[in-house]
Amino acid sequence: MNPRETLDLNGQPINIGISYKRNKAKAVLTLKGIIEGIDCDKDLNKTEEVFLRAWKSNDAFNFKDGDFIDIHEQIDDILEDSVITEEEKVDLISMLDDILEYGGIGGDNVDALVNQLLGFLSGISADENLNDVEIEALNEMLESNDALTEGWPGNALKLRLDEILADGIIDEEERTDLLNLVKAVSGQNLMETGLAYGLSADFSTCSTKCIDLKGVRVCFTGAFVSGSRNKQHERAIQLGAEISKSVNKKLDVLVLGSLASRDWKFSSYGRKVEAVLSNRVEGAKTEIINEESWNELVSSYTE
Repeated sequence: MNPRETLDLNGQPINIGISYKRNKAKAVLTLKGIIEGIDCDKDLNKTEEVFLRAWKSNDAFNFKDGDFIDIHEQIDDILEDSVITEEEKVDLISMLDDILEYGGIGGDNVDALVNQLLGFLSGISADENLNDVEIEALNEMLESNDALTEGWPGNALKLRLDEILADGIIDEEERTDLLNLVKAVSGQNLMETGLAYGLSADFSTCSTKCIDLKGVRVCFTGAFVSGSRNKQHERAIQLGAEISKSVNKKLDVLVLGSLASRDWKFSSYGRKVEAVLSNRVEGAKTEIINEESWNELVSSYTE
């Protein structure tokens, strides 16, 4: 038996579905990219810490999965002093590689490379700045993986990087332009949805089974497939919830519209998500659920 397999209550391996494996691979690859991107400048700033806390708080997976338990412990060690030491980086990257290899969820296909690239882009742009070391690291990643530059988004990034680096000088206008491109590619330019960073439509911090809407303060963010935000407000009010238009420590539930960034799951996190996660660190009990879970919750009241 694989020592990293998920076990049920009787200690027997659970058969993980294809969808779970695919999303698990995406999450692991993205985290690997985030770590490598953040590590370019060693110290973690507050936003970069939020990226790691958000990844760690995502309840899209079975947290009885031994792999995620191990990863969480490693992330906690990094967050403890807000510094990624070389030893911590090597240990975590080695663990992620083992999970991908021995869990049969890795591979050198283009999807895997793109997921890691997206994580890397999130990591280097989390602090709203691209320094020369980060830009060079991005260029090296693209140069060393021809498959990445054969299609979007790698080809767009490589074309812009070649233009910027052609004269050997990176001016501030070029730096800003590249940052905007990096944020757009990794899903961080979705201001029209009310989000500063594109986020996973799968992101959540709890099971909807534990939520009773009566008297609960609910805030909605992003664009919703199941109707406008006003429609979501009406549904919530009909079920006894109170609507909040902003995030504060008294908020009970933040609901994420699935149109925020369905294409780039696990790549980055929204402004309101960032506020909720920061508040949770300080003791707030706000939960985050996605649109699919929200619809299931609403349906459970009408059945």
